[in-house]
Amino acid sequence: MPTLHKEAGYVFEMVMFDCQERRHAHVRGNGKSGAKFWLEPMIEMASPGRYNENELKQISRIIQGNLATMTQKWDDECARVQAEGAAR
Repeated sequence: MPTLHKEAGYVFEMVMFDCQERRHAHVRGNGKSGAKFWLEPMIEMASPGRYNENELKQISRIIQGNLATMTQKWDDECARVQAEGAAR
């Protein structure tokens, strides 16, 4: 899973086959996992995983502060995967 960002013990990742979906991040860290946040058209929790409300608010703030970088990494990774697929 390519990493989009790391901060405050959280790892924000994407799954390679997710390029067909709208941009989003899978979140793990601090002994928990399973949260999913949509990055577009606005930041929105898709699944809370095992995180509590305060953790989810912190995760959302981290995404908000790093959204441009995360979406750029998403686009770069999907472009790379598409190019590799076309080369086969």
